[in-house]
Amino acid sequence: MAVSNTVQRDPRDIEHEFDSLFAIMRKRSFRDGSDTAGEPANYIYAYPPDRELEVGRRIAQLTNRLQGMTPDPGDIAPGVLVIDLYDTAIGVLRDSRIFDRVLKKEPRLHRASPDGEVGDMFLQSLVDKLSPDKDDLMNAIAERYREARERHQADIVFITGVGRVYPYIRTHTLMERIQLVFEQSRPVVLFFPGTYAKTASMVSTMRLFDRLGADNYYRSFSLNGMEDPLGGQ
Repeated sequence: MAVSNTVQRDPRDIEHEFDSLFAIMRKRSFRDGSDTAGEPANYIYAYPPDRELEVGRRIAQLTNRLQGMTPDPGDIAPGVLVIDLYDTAIGVLRDSRIFDRVLKKEPRLHRASPDGEVGDMFLQSLVDKLSPDKDDLMNAIAERYREARERHQADIVFITGVGRVYPYIRTHTLMERIQLVFEQSRPVVLFFPGTYAKTASMVSTMRLFDRLGADNYYRSFSLNGMEDPLGGQ
């Protein structure tokens, strides 16, 4: 049997996409929220889940590139605050002095049911402490933001680590509640391993890992494949 030499290439050029993100985010109109026509300056960059490691490297490079850029006359290079949800969740558990207890109980509580779902007791213990519906996680994010803002290091906020905190931190719930933490004009960019798209009925949906059921979410602009945050509108 003949072996084809054709190489299947991923159509997504992550390097080019991050160059486009830099071009968008370096604009003062992006950073002061004036591009959003009065809507909260919340954005989602969705990427293939299997490109997680590459995207992680690109986020670090993008952060350094923005903070080290040569600004236009009358402008300044922005400070970028990166909030990793996994690290934040661990910090919440440690600050609450329950991290070691959670690890100790996991072998007993983290059971798999016949359908393969996570045991309710373990999952619920994390949800009770870390769900965006609760105060602990949002207070931790708010404190990180307050400290960075006072040092002028939070002109743009990146939120990462979404895949590592599922299912006890649900992204659509988080995006609804961050509007209580950040000013409406503060650009907040969520890096999402999956798909963020509009349905035929114009409802925006988030599908984590491109496998899980879609969650409805309505108020974020997509940064995928756009020349500017509003897609030239």
